[in-house]
Amino acid sequence: MFQLYKKRDFSQLIGDTFSFFKLEGKNYFKSYFIINGGILLLLVVILYFFMKAFIDGTFAATQTGNSNYINDMMYSNMTNFVLFGIFFVILISLASLINYSYPILYFKLIEDKKERTTEAIFSLLKQKFGKAIIFYLLSLVVIFPLLLIVFGITFFLVFILIGIPIIIILVPAVTSWVTLTYYQYITSEDDYFKAIGKAFEMVKAKFWSIIGSTLIIFVIMQVIMGVLTMIPYFIGIFSLMTNPQNIEADPNGYVSTITILMTTIFILSIILNYVMQNLLLVNQGIIFYSIKETEGNVSILNDIDSIGTHEE
Repeated sequence: MFQLYKKRDFSQLIGDTFSFFKLEGKNYFKSYFIINGGILLLLVVILYFFMKAFIDGTFAATQTGNSNYINDMMYSNMTNFVLFGIFFVILISLASLINYSYPILYFKLIEDKKERTTEAIFSLLKQKFGKAIIFYLLSLVVIFPLLLIVFGITFFLVFILIGIPIIIILVPAVTSWVTLTYYQYITSEDDYFKAIGKAFEMVKAKFWSIIGSTLIIFVIMQVIMGVLTMIPYFIGIFSLMTNPQNIEADPNGYVSTITILMTTIFILSIILNYVMQNLLLVNQGIIFYSIKETEGNVSILNDIDSIGTHEE
Protein backbone atom coordinates (compact mmCIF):
# COMPACT_ATOMS: atom_id res chain seq x y z
CA MET A 1 0.00 0.00 0.00
CA PHE A 2 1.20 3.50 -0.80
CA GLN A 3 2.58 5.38 2.22
CA LEU A 4 0.73 8.66 2.62
CA TYR A 5 2.24 10.03 5.81
CA LYS A 6 5.90 10.55 5.06
CA LYS A 7 8.30 13.48 5.32
CA ARG A 8 9.31 14.37 1.77
CA ASP A 9 11.74 16.81 0.24
CA PHE A 10 11.36 18.49 -3.16
CA SER A 11 12.48 15.52 -5.27
CA GLN A 12 10.37 13.06 -3.26
CA LEU A 13 7.24 15.14 -3.77
CA ILE A 14 7.66 14.61 -7.51
CA GLY A 15 9.02 11.06 -7.36
CA ASP A 16 6.29 9.78 -5.05
CA THR A 17 3.64 11.25 -7.35
CA PHE A 18 4.75 8.84 -10.06
CA SER A 19 5.34 6.05 -7.51
CA PHE A 20 1.68 6.37 -6.53
CA PHE A 21 0.53 5.82 -10.10
CA LYS A 22 2.95 2.92 -10.45
CA LEU A 23 1.40 1.21 -7.42
CA GLU A 24 -2.22 2.33 -7.65
CA GLY A 25 -2.63 3.61 -11.21
CA LYS A 26 -4.55 0.67 -12.68
CA ASN A 27 -7.15 0.57 -9.92
CA TYR A 28 -7.21 4.37 -9.63
CA PHE A 29 -8.08 5.04 -13.26
CA LYS A 30 -10.43 2.06 -13.54
CA SER A 31 -12.66 3.50 -10.82
CA TYR A 32 -12.12 7.03 -12.12
CA PHE A 33 -13.51 6.22 -15.56
CA ILE A 34 -16.37 4.17 -14.10
CA ILE A 35 -17.44 7.10 -11.92
CA ASN A 36 -16.64 10.07 -14.15
CA GLY A 37 -16.36 8.44 -17.57
CA GLY A 38 -20.08 8.60 -18.39
CA ILE A 39 -20.22 12.32 -17.67
CA LEU A 40 -17.08 12.95 -19.71
CA LEU A 41 -18.53 10.93 -22.59
CA LEU A 42 -21.73 12.96 -22.50
CA LEU A 43 -19.61 16.11 -22.42
CA VAL A 44 -17.73 14.90 -25.51
CA VAL A 45 -20.98 14.29 -27.42
CA ILE A 46 -22.35 17.74 -26.59
CA LEU A 47 -19.06 19.45 -27.43
CA TYR A 48 -18.89 17.58 -30.73
CA PHE A 49 -22.28 18.82 -31.92
CA PHE A 50 -21.60 22.35 -30.66
CA MET A 51 -18.19 22.56 -32.35
CA LYS A 52 -19.54 21.02 -35.55
CA ALA A 53 -22.37 23.55 -35.70
CA PHE A 54 -20.02 26.45 -34.98
CA ILE A 55 -17.34 25.44 -37.51
CA ASP A 56 -19.91 24.58 -40.21
CA GLY A 57 -21.52 27.97 -39.56
CA THR A 58 -18.17 29.71 -39.90
CA PHE A 59 -17.45 28.06 -43.25
CA ALA A 60 -21.00 28.75 -44.44
CA ALA A 61 -20.61 32.41 -43.53
CA THR A 62 -17.38 32.55 -45.53
CA GLN A 63 -18.84 30.81 -48.58
CA THR A 64 -22.08 32.83 -48.68
CA GLY A 65 -20.51 36.14 -47.72
CA ASN A 66 -23.06 36.52 -44.92
CA SER A 67 -21.09 37.67 -41.86
CA ASN A 68 -24.22 37.40 -39.70
CA TYR A 69 -24.82 33.74 -40.53
CA ILE A 70 -23.85 32.44 -37.07
CA ASN A 71 -25.82 35.18 -35.29
CA ASP A 72 -28.89 34.42 -37.40
CA MET A 73 -28.52 30.72 -36.66
CA MET A 74 -28.29 31.41 -32.91
CA TYR A 75 -31.29 33.76 -32.87
CA SER A 76 -33.43 31.32 -34.80
CA ASN A 77 -32.55 28.57 -32.28
CA MET A 78 -32.30 30.73 -29.16
CA THR A 79 -34.29 28.40 -26.90
CA ASN A 80 -32.12 25.44 -27.83
CA PHE A 81 -28.92 27.43 -27.30
CA VAL A 82 -30.06 28.64 -23.86
CA LEU A 83 -31.05 25.14 -22.77
CA PHE A 84 -27.80 23.80 -24.17
CA GLY A 85 -25.83 26.45 -22.26
CA ILE A 86 -27.55 25.68 -18.95
CA PHE A 87 -27.12 21.93 -19.39
CA PHE A 88 -23.49 22.38 -20.44
CA VAL A 89 -22.66 24.49 -17.35
CA ILE A 90 -24.31 21.93 -15.06
CA LEU A 91 -22.52 19.06 -16.77
CA ILE A 92 -19.07 20.63 -16.75
CA SER A 93 -19.53 21.70 -13.10
CA LEU A 94 -20.48 18.14 -12.14
CA ALA A 95 -17.52 16.67 -14.03
CA SER A 96 -15.17 19.17 -12.39
CA LEU A 97 -16.52 18.51 -8.89
CA ILE A 98 -16.03 14.78 -9.32
CA ASN A 99 -12.61 15.32 -10.88
CA TYR A 100 -11.35 17.43 -7.98
CA SER A 101 -12.95 15.25 -5.31
CA TYR A 102 -11.95 11.83 -6.62
CA PRO A 103 -8.21 11.82 -5.67
CA ILE A 104 -9.02 13.28 -2.26
CA LEU A 105 -11.49 10.48 -1.54
CA TYR A 106 -9.09 7.86 -2.89
CA PHE A 107 -6.38 9.10 -0.54
CA LYS A 108 -8.90 9.16 2.31
CA LEU A 109 -9.56 5.45 1.82
CA ILE A 110 -5.81 4.77 1.86
CA GLU A 111 -5.51 6.83 5.05
CA ASP A 112 -8.31 4.82 6.68
CA LYS A 113 -6.71 1.57 5.42
CA LYS A 114 -9.84 0.64 3.45
CA GLU A 115 -10.22 -1.07 0.08
CA ARG A 116 -10.24 1.40 -2.82
CA THR A 117 -13.17 -0.16 -4.65
CA THR A 118 -15.43 1.78 -7.00
CA GLU A 119 -18.33 1.25 -4.61
CA ALA A 120 -16.36 2.60 -1.63
CA ILE A 121 -15.19 5.67 -3.56
CA PHE A 122 -18.69 6.36 -4.91
CA SER A 123 -20.21 5.96 -1.44
CA LEU A 124 -17.71 8.43 0.00
CA LEU A 125 -18.39 10.79 -2.91
CA LYS A 126 -22.10 10.81 -2.09
CA GLN A 127 -21.31 11.59 1.56
CA LYS A 128 -19.02 14.49 0.67
CA PHE A 129 -20.90 15.83 -2.35
CA GLY A 130 -22.79 18.42 -0.30
CA LYS A 131 -19.53 19.81 1.09
CA ALA A 132 -18.06 19.86 -2.41
CA ILE A 133 -20.95 21.99 -3.69
CA ILE A 134 -20.65 24.36 -0.71
CA PHE A 135 -16.92 24.73 -1.36
CA TYR A 136 -17.57 25.42 -5.04
CA LEU A 137 -20.22 28.09 -4.33
CA LEU A 138 -18.23 29.79 -1.57
CA SER A 139 -15.11 29.85 -3.74
CA LEU A 140 -17.04 31.69 -6.45
CA VAL A 141 -17.66 34.61 -4.08
CA VAL A 142 -14.52 34.41 -1.88
CA ILE A 143 -11.50 33.00 -3.72
CA PHE A 144 -12.43 33.73 -7.34
CA PRO A 145 -12.81 37.54 -6.97
CA LEU A 146 -9.56 37.66 -4.99
CA LEU A 147 -7.73 35.76 -7.72
CA LEU A 148 -9.14 38.07 -10.39
CA ILE A 149 -7.67 41.07 -8.59
CA VAL A 150 -4.29 39.44 -7.91
CA PHE A 151 -3.83 38.06 -11.42
CA GLY A 152 -5.14 41.29 -12.95
CA ILE A 153 -2.43 43.28 -11.17
CA THR A 154 0.20 40.68 -12.08
CA PHE A 155 -0.88 40.76 -15.73
CA PHE A 156 -0.17 44.49 -15.93
CA LEU A 157 3.19 43.98 -14.21
CA VAL A 158 4.15 41.56 -16.99
CA PHE A 159 4.47 44.53 -19.34
CA ILE A 160 7.30 45.91 -17.19
CA LEU A 161 8.92 42.44 -17.01
CA ILE A 162 8.80 42.22 -13.20
CA GLY A 163 5.47 40.41 -13.54
CA ILE A 164 6.99 37.45 -15.42
CA PRO A 165 8.86 35.88 -12.45
CA ILE A 166 5.97 36.86 -10.18
CA ILE A 167 3.42 35.00 -12.27
CA ILE A 168 5.71 31.94 -12.58
CA ILE A 169 5.68 31.76 -8.77
CA LEU A 170 2.09 32.93 -8.29
CA VAL A 171 0.35 30.34 -10.50
CA PRO A 172 1.69 27.23 -8.69
CA ALA A 173 1.37 28.97 -5.30
CA VAL A 174 -2.29 29.82 -5.83
CA THR A 175 -3.02 26.42 -7.37
CA SER A 176 -1.51 24.66 -4.38
CA TRP A 177 -3.22 26.96 -1.87
CA VAL A 178 -6.69 26.40 -3.37
CA THR A 179 -6.18 22.64 -3.76
CA LEU A 180 -4.83 22.19 -0.23
CA THR A 181 -7.80 24.21 1.03
CA TYR A 182 -10.10 21.71 -0.66
CA TYR A 183 -8.16 18.76 0.75
CA GLN A 184 -8.39 20.22 4.26
CA TYR A 185 -12.08 21.07 3.90
CA ILE A 186 -13.14 17.67 2.57
CA THR A 187 -11.01 15.49 4.88
CA SER A 188 -11.66 17.35 8.15
CA GLU A 189 -14.46 19.00 10.09
CA ASP A 190 -12.97 22.47 9.55
CA ASP A 191 -15.24 25.14 8.13
CA TYR A 192 -14.43 26.87 4.86
CA PHE A 193 -12.49 29.82 6.23
CA LYS A 194 -10.54 27.71 8.71
CA ALA A 195 -9.53 25.40 5.86
CA ILE A 196 -8.34 28.43 3.87
CA GLY A 197 -6.17 29.54 6.79
CA LYS A 198 -4.66 26.10 7.36
CA ALA A 199 -3.89 25.66 3.66
CA PHE A 200 -2.16 29.04 3.63
CA GLU A 201 0.04 27.92 6.54
CA MET A 202 0.81 24.67 4.70
CA VAL A 203 2.02 26.54 1.62
CA LYS A 204 4.17 28.79 3.81
CA ALA A 205 5.67 25.79 5.63
CA LYS A 206 7.35 24.31 2.52
CA PHE A 207 6.96 27.18 0.09
CA TRP A 208 9.77 26.57 -2.38
CA SER A 209 9.40 22.78 -2.40
CA ILE A 210 5.69 23.18 -3.11
CA ILE A 211 6.22 25.83 -5.79
CA GLY A 212 8.94 23.78 -7.49
CA SER A 213 7.12 20.45 -7.51
CA THR A 214 3.81 22.00 -8.59
CA LEU A 215 5.51 23.94 -11.39
CA ILE A 216 7.30 20.84 -12.69
CA ILE A 217 4.06 18.84 -12.65
CA PHE A 218 2.43 21.68 -14.59
CA VAL A 219 5.18 21.53 -17.21
CA ILE A 220 4.93 17.72 -17.51
CA MET A 221 1.15 17.99 -17.95
CA GLN A 222 1.43 20.63 -20.66
CA VAL A 223 4.09 18.68 -22.57
CA ILE A 224 2.03 15.47 -22.52
CA MET A 225 -1.18 17.24 -23.54
CA GLY A 226 0.64 19.24 -26.21
CA VAL A 227 2.20 16.15 -27.77
CA LEU A 228 -1.03 14.11 -27.73
CA THR A 229 -3.22 16.89 -29.15
CA MET A 230 -0.71 17.62 -31.91
CA ILE A 231 -0.80 14.02 -33.20
CA PRO A 232 -4.25 14.32 -34.90
CA TYR A 233 -3.30 17.83 -36.05
CA PHE A 234 -0.20 16.62 -37.89
CA ILE A 235 -2.05 13.60 -39.28
CA GLY A 236 -4.73 15.89 -40.71
CA ILE A 237 -2.28 18.42 -42.12
CA PHE A 238 -0.16 15.66 -43.67
CA SER A 239 -3.25 14.13 -45.26
CA LEU A 240 -4.30 17.47 -46.78
CA MET A 241 -0.80 18.28 -48.04
CA THR A 242 -0.30 14.90 -49.69
CA ASN A 243 -3.68 15.03 -51.45
CA PRO A 244 -4.14 18.67 -52.56
CA GLN A 245 -6.10 17.59 -55.63
CA ASN A 246 -8.88 16.31 -53.39
CA ILE A 247 -9.42 19.83 -52.05
CA GLU A 248 -10.15 21.21 -55.53
CA ALA A 249 -12.20 18.20 -56.56
CA ASP A 250 -14.32 18.09 -53.40
CA PRO A 251 -14.31 21.36 -51.42
CA ASN A 252 -17.21 20.19 -49.25
CA GLY A 253 -15.21 17.13 -48.28
CA TYR A 254 -12.33 19.43 -47.41
CA VAL A 255 -14.59 21.45 -45.12
CA SER A 256 -15.82 18.25 -43.47
CA THR A 257 -12.24 17.09 -42.92
CA ILE A 258 -11.26 20.41 -41.32
CA THR A 259 -14.39 20.30 -39.15
CA ILE A 260 -13.65 16.80 -37.90
CA LEU A 261 -9.97 17.65 -37.36
CA MET A 262 -10.62 20.82 -35.34
CA THR A 263 -13.42 19.19 -33.36
CA THR A 264 -11.24 16.17 -32.54
CA ILE A 265 -8.36 18.35 -31.35
CA PHE A 266 -10.66 20.50 -29.21
CA ILE A 267 -12.44 17.55 -27.61
CA LEU A 268 -9.19 15.64 -27.07
CA SER A 269 -7.68 18.65 -25.31
CA ILE A 270 -10.70 18.91 -23.00
CA ILE A 271 -10.65 15.21 -22.06
CA LEU A 272 -6.88 15.18 -21.63
CA ASN A 273 -7.15 18.21 -19.39
CA TYR A 274 -9.57 16.38 -17.09
CA VAL A 275 -7.51 13.20 -17.03
CA MET A 276 -4.16 14.95 -16.59
CA GLN A 277 -5.54 17.00 -13.71
CA ASN A 278 -5.27 13.79 -11.71
CA LEU A 279 -1.49 14.08 -11.91
CA LEU A 280 -1.58 17.54 -10.36
CA LEU A 281 -4.22 16.66 -7.75
CA VAL A 282 -2.35 13.54 -6.65
CA ASN A 283 0.82 15.61 -6.35
CA GLN A 284 -1.05 18.09 -4.15
CA GLY A 285 -2.38 15.22 -2.05
CA ILE A 286 1.15 13.97 -1.47
CA ILE A 287 2.13 17.52 -0.45
CA PHE A 288 -0.88 17.65 1.89
CA TYR A 289 -0.06 14.42 3.72
CA SER A 290 3.66 15.19 3.79
CA ILE A 291 3.01 18.47 5.59
CA LYS A 292 0.62 16.71 7.98
CA GLU A 293 3.41 14.25 8.78
CA THR A 294 5.94 17.05 9.30
CA GLU A 295 3.57 18.88 11.64
CA GLY A 296 2.33 15.95 13.70
CA ASN A 297 4.38 12.76 13.09
CA VAL A 298 1.13 11.02 12.21
CA SER A 299 2.80 7.83 10.96
CA ILE A 300 4.59 7.32 14.30
CA LEU A 301 1.35 7.85 16.23
CA ASN A 302 -0.45 5.41 13.93
CA ASP A 303 2.29 2.81 14.50
CA ILE A 304 1.95 3.24 18.27
CA ASP A 305 -1.83 2.85 18.04
CA SER A 306 -1.35 -0.23 15.86
CA ILE A 307 1.03 -1.81 18.40
CA GLY A 308 -1.46 -1.12 21.18
CA THR A 309 -4.29 -2.67 19.19
CA HIS A 310 -2.29 -5.84 18.44
CA GLU A 311 -1.30 -6.22 22.12
CA GLU A 312 -4.94 -6.07 23.18
